[in-house]
Amino acid sequence: MIALLTLAWTRLSPWPRTGATYLAKQMCSCLFVTGRSEASCRPEFDRFIDRFEVRIDRSGLPRTAKVTATMAVFSGEAVYEDGYGCRIVK
Repeated sequence: MIALLTLAWTRLSPWPRTGATYLAKQMCSCLFVTGRSEASCRPEFDRFIDRFEVRIDRSGLPRTAKVTATMAVFSGEAVYEDGYGCRIVK
């Protein structure tokens, strides 16, 4: 049983992590590169955004900001840097 769970974990774990990372990067770009509001950006991801907890840290604006998306134990993070746009950091 434990071997089966371990196998399932190793096979399935990349997908939630990839989704979280994708969502963090796309939301970061939508908010801080294009300058749209969160309410304007959320419908673009409405098929799956409710499965994730999305945290937006604007404390470093106008120079930096951070978006983190989490699903269970999987998370992705993107950082905005003025003049450079958004990049994946986790």
